[in-house]
Amino acid sequence: MRAILFPTDFSDIATNAFVYALHIAKSIDAKIYVLYTYVEPVLSATHAGHPELIGEVYQTIELNQFETYKKKTQGMREIAEKEGAAEVELVFLFEEGPVASVVKKIAEREKIHLVVMGTHGESGFLSKIIGSNTVNVIKSIQNPVLAVPPHAKYQGIRRVVFTTLFRDKDKPALREALVMAKAVNARLDCLNILRNSKVDDILLQTENWRHEFPNEDINYVLLDEVESVENTITTYLLENNIDILAVVKRNRSFFDRMFNNSVSNNLAFHSKVPILVFHEEK
Repeated sequence: MRAILFPTDFSDIATNAFVYALHIAKSIDAKIYVLYTYVEPVLSATHAGHPELIGEVYQTIELNQFETYKKKTQGMREIAEKEGAAEVELVFLFEEGPVASVVKKIAEREKIHLVVMGTHGESGFLSKIIGSNTVNVIKSIQNPVLAVPPHAKYQGIRRVVFTTLFRDKDKPALREALVMAKAVNARLDCLNILRNSKVDDILLQTENWRHEFPNEDINYVLLDEVESVENTITTYLLENNIDILAVVKRNRSFFDRMFNNSVSNNLAFHSKVPILVFHEEK
């Protein structure tokens, strides 16, 4: 059985992402591990000479966190019923530690196939675009991560765009994207932005991919760069009502350039479109 990991802080943003996790889990017959993490605070020096007090304080903090956790879990089951996904198995986890490190541990232990996270619009460029916790998770694991922005609203997944340079290292990610697209009955566009490459070379690579994926319903799209790669992709997403943008994280890639202040004016493209991040095959 497939497994989805859903880290949550029980905020509205996280709950919004949970709806995506539920429908994907239902489509691919997966269970969801709902993960709540907390970090014990560093106590002041006044407690240093009283170890018995430190233990009591930490125990109180953990109990308070656990009480919050227990109250919220029933609400998650109610959301599943409301979304018509009551049959999806929910496994609740309560763990101490930073989100990224705990996610890495759980992902390895439970053989997670996909991580789904809500992204918070916090201060700072990184947080605005994808959320600092999500960035840290993506950097720490090799699992695919679906980052769901606050203004994304689940209305089905009908169109998925997979951005590619037509490199061999992109093929494993494309295969995974195809599995998800088929499961939710979505159309998959394979998008390449023409920059410095010769058109004839790209057309040849496209034909090679057609031959390698002969039985797959893939719509290959080649677009001339307009202003920037980011702007070109943004326009395509908006004009074609794309539901998920799939990217491969690699060095000096489109994904990495999103974290450069020079493209901060392109934040709008991510405000409503979840990003599915795959890692480049090593």
